[in-house]
Amino acid sequence: MKDSVRLSVLLVLTLLTSPAFGAQGAGSIGGHVVGVDGQPVPGAAVSLLNATTGFRADTATNASGEFHFYNVPFNPYLVRVSLKGLPPAEQHVDVRGSIPLDIRFELKQPALTESVSVTAEKSSAELETDTSVSHVDVDKSYIARVPASASSRAMEQIVTSTPGFAKDENGRFHFQGAHSQSQYVIDGQTISDQTGATFSNSIDPGIAQSIEVIYGNVPAEYGEKIGAVMNLATKSGLGSDGFKGDVFVGASRFSTLDGGVSFQDGSDKYGVFASLSGSKSDRFLDPVNPDNLSNHGDTARGFLRLDWAADPNDSFRFTALIGQTNRGVPNTFTQEAAGQNQRVATRDQNVNFGWQRILSPKSLFDLSFFGRFSTFRLDPSSGDTPVTAFSDRSLDNYGITPSYTWSSGINQVKVGGVYKRIPIDEAFNFGITDPGLNDPTSPDYNPNLAPYDLTRGGTLFKFHRTRAGTYYAAYVQDDIHVKGFTANLGLRYDHNDLPVTDSELEPRVGLAYFIATSNTVFRLSYNRVLYTPEYENILFSSSQEARALVPPAVQGSGQLGGGVLPVRSEVQNAYTVGMQQGLGKKLRLDIDFWQRDSSFAGDQDQFLNTGIVFPLAFQSGQLHGWDLRLDLAETAGVRGFLSAGHTRAIYVAPPVGGLFLDAGALDNLAGGPFLIDHDQALQVQCALTYDIAKSGFWVGTNIRYDSGLVTDADPAGLAADPDNAFAAPYVTVHSGGPYDPNRIKARTIYDFSVGVDLDKHRVPLSIQVDLLNATDVQGVYNILSVFGGTHVIPPRTLAGRIRYRF
Repeated sequence: MKDSVRLSVLLVLTLLTSPAFGAQGAGSIGGHVVGVDGQPVPGAAVSLLNATTGFRADTATNASGEFHFYNVPFNPYLVRVSLKGLPPAEQHVDVRGSIPLDIRFELKQPALTESVSVTAEKSSAELETDTSVSHVDVDKSYIARVPASASSRAMEQIVTSTPGFAKDENGRFHFQGAHSQSQYVIDGQTISDQTGATFSNSIDPGIAQSIEVIYGNVPAEYGEKIGAVMNLATKSGLGSDGFKGDVFVGASRFSTLDGGVSFQDGSDKYGVFASLSGSKSDRFLDPVNPDNLSNHGDTARGFLRLDWAADPNDSFRFTALIGQTNRGVPNTFTQEAAGQNQRVATRDQNVNFGWQRILSPKSLFDLSFFGRFSTFRLDPSSGDTPVTAFSDRSLDNYGITPSYTWSSGINQVKVGGVYKRIPIDEAFNFGITDPGLNDPTSPDYNPNLAPYDLTRGGTLFKFHRTRAGTYYAAYVQDDIHVKGFTANLGLRYDHNDLPVTDSELEPRVGLAYFIATSNTVFRLSYNRVLYTPEYENILFSSSQEARALVPPAVQGSGQLGGGVLPVRSEVQNAYTVGMQQGLGKKLRLDIDFWQRDSSFAGDQDQFLNTGIVFPLAFQSGQLHGWDLRLDLAETAGVRGFLSAGHTRAIYVAPPVGGLFLDAGALDNLAGGPFLIDHDQALQVQCALTYDIAKSGFWVGTNIRYDSGLVTDADPAGLAADPDNAFAAPYVTVHSGGPYDPNRIKARTIYDFSVGVDLDKHRVPLSIQVDLLNATDVQGVYNILSVFGGTHVIPPRTLAGRIRYRF
């Protein structure tokens, strides 16, 4: 509480002493348009285009011949200037940092014998010729049309459309064999705790101007959980030239409703963007069986961004993001019969103040103050079985991030750091309510649980602890460009003391070479990385109280599970070799081969199916695979992509931390190297959209194939389990060896969409209808997983939404 009060005072003082608030995580482009006489050309149309991502922004020159594009995602672009009666002019630009770009156009008069004709715009796929970073950019044009039962909860659906992401239940995903070592960065604010619906509140993708997913050679400016970095540049009213907005409503199967409103206003001096969204559903989470029991939930999300360009050199930004979720815990058949009705409430508030000072045409200073406050509460009910549980935890962080960037010749250098405080408050109670769960006559009997067996006179186990950790880091990175050669050189130092002190010096080195004759970019990189552990229930997971609960035989080993050792920060050596290839004018292929060698490989185990998770770490992990992305730039109205990935995830026992109450759960983890349930042979996603010329109508399809995650379940054992017998047909039986475990049955899901944008008919309305899982494939994400439990994939669902723009 004291830490929260101190942060509130800090933020208020910052607000009072700053004129207003500024930009980070995106670039800007300004320019001048002149005629052959050198005089300004007012009223010229200027377009900023990236045909691969679908990004487009339009403006016009003012009376001085000037134009500006603000909040531009990092990417290569084509800038096109046109004026009736004159030939258009074009330039290619590459936005790679926050230093504003300034370009100049000269519109030439045609010769007397020439005639000027207007042709349709034709843009080609832009190659990333000057970076060794592997990433995918998702533009707001795709975000607006992504098929989903509730569009305000579609963030994970969007992220997992990029290469290397194996889908799991409730929006969870495994990227390149890791569990939750990924993070969102929103306008420069890092959110490294889990944001999915099980643990917190999903981020509404409608606030994003673009989403950059970085998955190879992560620059030194990023730390904490960088297995994949989802960098969001949020929408801004800066330069919007007037008040505008939209309102939408949507509905789908299972009484699912979704809606929201947003607006923006601004000029070259100030900008306001705000949004509110909410949803409710009777199939809120992926349930634990096909009957979808006790699964109602609702969400509310709010976002505000204020920008002010105080003068040509100073800009300020304030961002606020708040959310809440109230939901049930899905029941097994047994729990439903017993009347279990557990409820979860999650809340989060995020604030970010930023100041950017342009020191010269080639240098700038950036400073941000940030805070995130997140809570999770699970309340028990009278019918709980086989355990009753209570969890009430807060996971906050706040701090400061300064940086300085300058460009000189072939170098663009950035130095910076972060200081963060992490106050944590955890309360966790449980008691056994099913006499069969820890039967004294069973060979799996655990006497350490006997004091908490409520069916035999026991009392509740109770744990409560608070602690504030500290994380800080410093980095320097230099992007060197010499003709077709690029070197991205970085060095980062990380220090984390939660739950124990870990520090690491981390070189981040990447090289790229562009061969113009073949339109090929080769790249390779090496990163050393420190991942901070998952902080959800980290104090309990690393406690002696947790150790005291595990079976005596496990305690005697001195190595396995239940707080035997504190959960350490993961340290990883990451190697990537890849290429980007232009295929004709419209196709761009990216392919990467990667390897990750980890010490203290992170994961988590779930307390039955309560949603309460406890972080843990394995001795080591060896991960390797490949990722592929094929992008199609707009061609005759068709645009789309193909993403594919293969992951081999080998973990080495023993695990430490977590909470393992019976020895059987550890038997499969206590041997030598094994394939963990992050391993998947192949995941593929293909999306195509066809816009019917001039009509406003469009059709689209998304197809996803998952070959199946690892499972310890077997059909014979499931047949005797009344709560999981239904899942037996979804197990593909293998030899059962450490490198040939059983798998979840492969599945292919087809989604189809149709829509109409009536703006072309002067009606500010768009309508979209989605048919999700069109062939009604039956399947599961996992079965009785120690790490996740059992969860059923969504059945065929018809969804629709209407959006009105004002």
